[in-house]
Amino acid sequence: MGKLDDILNGWSNYLQGDDPATLELAKERAEICIKCPAAKDGLHTAILPDYSISEIQGMYCSKKEGGCGCPLSTAVRSEKYKCPKKHW
Repeated sequence: MGKLDDILNGWSNYLQGDDPATLELAKERAEICIKCPAAKDGLHTAILPDYSISEIQGMYCSKKEGGCGCPLSTAVRSEKYKCPKKHW
């Protein structure tokens, strides 16, 4: 998958609800991410499950710290996506 496919896959899983395998993968990755210095809490634009777009408070992977800039709620749900810091 290319980067756009990875992003769309993560958002699709987030919006449609996770199957059990994706949810387990997301939990495992989130446990790793929360310990990473690139994981930052802040405001970012997100598409919500009702398909509205809003500024939300949440964790994201900071580009300033070598991350991808993605909201972690979607990055951890993309099955083929690779952590830019190679943590998973």
